[in-house]
Amino acid sequence: MKKNAAVLLMLVLLLGLATSAQAYSDKNLEAPKAGNLVIDGDLSEWDTTRMLKIDSQSQIIDQIEHWDGEADCSMEVYAMWDEENLYLAMKIMDDTPLVYREGFPLDELDAMIFFLSTDPDADPARTEYAATDWRIVQSAYGYKDDYEFFNYIDRSMVEDPKGWDTQGEYGDELVFDDYEAAIARIEGGIIWESKLPLHNLSNDAIAQLVPQAGMTVGFDFSVLDVDLPCPGIHSLRMQFSAELDGRDRTPSMHNVDANPSLWATLTFVD
Repeated sequence: MKKNAAVLLMLVLLLGLATSAQAYSDKNLEAPKAGNLVIDGDLSEWDTTRMLKIDSQSQIIDQIEHWDGEADCSMEVYAMWDEENLYLAMKIMDDTPLVYREGFPLDELDAMIFFLSTDPDADPARTEYAATDWRIVQSAYGYKDDYEFFNYIDRSMVEDPKGWDTQGEYGDELVFDDYEAAIARIEGGIIWESKLPLHNLSNDAIAQLVPQAGMTVGFDFSVLDVDLPCPGIHSLRMQFSAELDGRDRTPSMHNVDANPSLWATLTFVD
C-alpha cells in the first residue's frame, strides 16, 4: 500500500513538472525555400498562404489603451530561407506608419522585433537566453521610395554573449553586413521585405545557422506602434505568441524578452 502511494506521489510530481515546464508555444510559421527572390517590396514571389498574423487584442502585451483596431496596428509576416539567408516579408497595417525620431531608442518607435534561435538543438524549455538566442529590432525612416533602414541587436539579457554584444540601440545604424530591405506603400499601410544574411549571427564562438528542410528553430515576432514620438510615450506592442486576457497588460506578463520558452517556432520547408 505504501509502495503504491509512493508511486502515485511520484507520478503526480512528474506530471506537475511536465505541465509547469514550457517548451515554446504551439504557434508555428512555415518558411518555404526561396528561389530567385528580389528584395523590392513586391510579394508576388511569396507564398502568402503561409503566414503568422498579429491582429488580436489578446496579442497586445503593452499599451493596450493605444490600440484602435486592426487598421491602427496589425500585420502578417512571411518567411523564406536558403542556406545562407533568412528572408522576412511583412504586410503592416498602420494608419501612421514609420514614425521615427532621431536619438530615440528603437523600442520606443515604430519597429518590428523578431526573435530567433540559431541553435536547432536548443532546449525549447530553457527559460534564459543563450548566446544563440537573438532579439533583433528592425526600423526605418523615409518617404515614398527613399528609406533608411536600421537594426538593433539586443543582447542585454544574454549572460554570456560570447563576444557578440548589444549594437544599434539608438538607431541611425545598420548593424548587419549585406542586409537588404525594401518598403512599398499600400493603402492603409506598407509592405516591408528584407534579407538577413545569417553569417551576421555568428562568430568564432557561435556557429552559423545553416537552414535545411525539416529543421525547426525557436522564433517569434513583435510589432511596435507609436503615433507620436514624444519623451515618456512608449509604443503599443503586440506579440505573435501572446494570448492574454483582461485590460491590465505589461510585457512582464508574457516576457519573451527574457524567456525563450514562450516563443513560437519557425519550420523550414521545401
